[in-house]
Amino acid sequence: AARTLAGWALGYHRLVVSGAEHLPRQGAALLLPKHCAYRDILVEGVVLHRCTGRFATYVMKVGLWGVLEGLGGVKVIRPKDVRRLRDHRARREEVRRARELNQETFDYLAWLYTRGELVLSHPEGMRFQRGMGPLQKEIIDHLLQVERERGLRVPLIPIGLQYESFVRPLARVFGRILPPMYTDQFTGRQALMGALAQRLGQLMKGKPDPGVAD
Repeated sequence: AARTLAGWALGYHRLVVSGAEHLPRQGAALLLPKHCAYRDILVEGVVLHRCTGRFATYVMKVGLWGVLEGLGGVKVIRPKDVRRLRDHRARREEVRRARELNQETFDYLAWLYTRGELVLSHPEGMRFQRGMGPLQKEIIDHLLQVERERGLRVPLIPIGLQYESFVRPLARVFGRILPPMYTDQFTGRQALMGALAQRLGQLMKGKPDPGVAD
């Protein structure tokens, strides 16, 4: 089902990729793409599989269809999903549910890292077509904890997607992958988040590299 949908999305666009050599052919990694449109998810999966032959597990918001969990998604409840509730009792119940669900998800992601698998999370937590949105810290905090507790060193890979047009058939979509970042290259989470925001912002500026078209 995922490949059928992705085939439609990539039949509509011409995919151009640069920096594919930065995607790992083996071992764990946290992929962090800039999120512009719903179709990003399909494009990211195609880029990853064409370049490496691998698949990723996607971190997704709890409101998305449950069937997506069967296609490689794991759900999290975001802080803003709780804050939007007006009723105090409902908010307390959602906080309790969020802790349980998110802990189960994070335990699973930790297991994936130890198994050498790929995790993909959109660091803004939602779509921003123009400019950068604020980065969410939870997935980074979790990785820092996993590395500390399990003795891992997991690369973080910034990815940018730019669309020539969302509506014009055969418009190009540029996928640009930057070299990996490592948490031990920075003095702490704040410095890491700042560098990640800067690199993702750079991916959205200027004219993309022509790269290699499929």
